[in-house]
Amino acid sequence: MKKLIFGITWQILGFLGAILILCSAAPHQWDYHGITGIIGSLLGLELMIPLVICITLFVIGAVICYKEVKKGDR
Repeated sequence: MKKLIFGITWQILGFLGAILILCSAAPHQWDYHGITGIIGSLLGLELMIPLVICITLFVIGAVICYKEVKKGDR
């Protein structure tokens, strides 16, 4: 049960971090070497690596939750 809460916490942190990063990058107009839109804005504001880290946190949390739920089914 403790690992399930740990996994859910990581998922929430990853999700909220990704939402904050996307919301902070969306209003800015960037042209990063011909790349425009939200990807260009993320690259221009140097937020791509933090976004990848947040998505990784979310996925790791999902894997932990999945393993704990499967272990509970036995």
